[in-house]
Amino acid sequence: MNMNHIGAKISIFAAILSFCIAPVSCTSEPVTYQGPDYILFSEKSYDIGVISNDEWFEIPITATRSCDYDRNIGVEVISERSNAIERRHYVIESNTLTIPSGELTTSLRIRGIADNISVADSLGIALRLVIEPENVWDAYGIESQVHLRKCCPVELDNFTGYAKLTSTWTMQYMNSDARLVRTERDATEGDVIVVKDMFYDGYDVRLRFRTDDRLNPTIELDEHVIGTTGEAFGTIYGNGKLMMATPTGYSSYYSSCENYLLLYVTMYVADVGTVGTYVNIFEWITDDEAERIMREGF
Repeated sequence: MNMNHIGAKISIFAAILSFCIAPVSCTSEPVTYQGPDYILFSEKSYDIGVISNDEWFEIPITATRSCDYDRNIGVEVISERSNAIERRHYVIESNTLTIPSGELTTSLRIRGIADNISVADSLGIALRLVIEPENVWDAYGIESQVHLRKCCPVELDNFTGYAKLTSTWTMQYMNSDARLVRTERDATEGDVIVVKDMFYDGYDVRLRFRTDDRLNPTIELDEHVIGTTGEAFGTIYGNGKLMMATPTGYSSYYSSCENYLLLYVTMYVADVGTVGTYVNIFEWITDDEAERIMREGF
């Protein structure tokens, strides 16, 4: 949830409280909301990561008051502000919803059609509630935007084998635009791959794949000794160890759909200083392509 969403929700709750807070004594009954009956989307926008054709997602809709009867509401797609096409890119289960008696919420169910969405697509669905005018909270509105993003299941085996490493480090210090590296699954931790001899022989790097958020597939990197200052610079600095760590303010990530990984690293020597921050792009290739590179170069 981004800060705009948080701010919007704070505004909602602050407005609700302004209706219901009144001077009470310490022995008063708990204060209950007695303000207007508004109906609204719980968020102003939603990001949906579409992996399959069959997964349903719920877009919550909230009322500020419960009623002692069922309330039927409608949801319409604002076609002129949507570039996703219904029944091609997505399906809405029903445009008519019910907030049951005594309850405050219902949900619009929507599923993406993964087969018809590409990684390069930027698809949006503009939604509007169809409700009675007295249920409209003018300060918040009755619209929401749904963004569809193509995602792919994370299969770490797809990130093993040979990879082409393009690195600003090798460009600056190793006189090479690209390097052929080999990766393998870690023997003890299922979410870690090991890059063998990433820059210098005998110095491996362990990369942890975060898989809990399909919309934010990030990479975690622990501090590593990546080589010696003698190998990198031709002389000894400090304790002679060239270190690699995650830089502040940068996020490394991977794509399961396109089978690549982008890694930001800071190189430094303890008690001497920072060498710089470098960008590294891993692109996994076939064994046949790797053999060709070993024969002919990049």
